[in-house]
Amino acid sequence: MMDMNVQDTAKAKGWDLEGTLRRFGGSQMMLERFLKKFPQDPTFGKLEEAAEQGDLPGIETAAHTLKGIAGNLGLTALYEGCSSLVAAVRAGETQRVPGLWETVRAEYQAAVSAVAQIEW
Repeated sequence: MMDMNVQDTAKAKGWDLEGTLRRFGGSQMMLERFLKKFPQDPTFGKLEEAAEQGDLPGIETAAHTLKGIAGNLGLTALYEGCSSLVAAVRAGETQRVPGLWETVRAEYQAAVSAVAQIEW
């Protein structure tokens, strides 16, 4: 895949760039700074560890945190996946957790990959 700018990537991935820019007071520079930092955020690692251990409270906490990060950055699919995972844990729907976790992991990896492709 060729390098793309933030707008092209956001459009291709279905990210909510307009909403994100509103949250960042219209600052493209701030948006780019936070997107660049996204792959280094430790929250996904915490979620992965909780999922591997079957730690439902840990999954709920980390998925809720990641949902907030994804929502703020406009990473729509990751936000939706985290929302579903949090809802399943809170509802006690433990049979749904593994499949939802796999969805979140795939969406996270897709988002990190897309950020890596952005020509800053």
